[in-house]
Amino acid sequence: MVVMSDRIDAIKAMLKDNPRDVFLLYSLGMEEASAGRLDLGAVALIECITIDQDYLPARIELGKVLRSGGELAQARAAFEGALDLATRQEDIHAADAIRQQLETLDC
Repeated sequence: MVVMSDRIDAIKAMLKDNPRDVFLLYSLGMEEASAGRLDLGAVALIECITIDQDYLPARIELGKVLRSGGELAQARAAFEGALDLATRQEDIHAADAIRQQLETLDC
């Protein structure tokens, strides 16, 4: 069985060869967040978005990570940016899911 820290180490090793690989950065962000290291998860997701501003899954997950960390204003900004991108990409399903995420911040 692969332990989460082993997955994180493997992703970091792959990033050494290709530090601008958005899928690897996204994966690292997800793994770090899953391990409870929300700050490191957010850093990886922000780096992913910096490299590819149109990477919608990273924008959505960044909002979730920020919300989980109690950073509600930043989470709202991330979700609003994701909603704008989903609308521009005409991704109706993603836009609906993002609107639901925004509603969770209104509670």
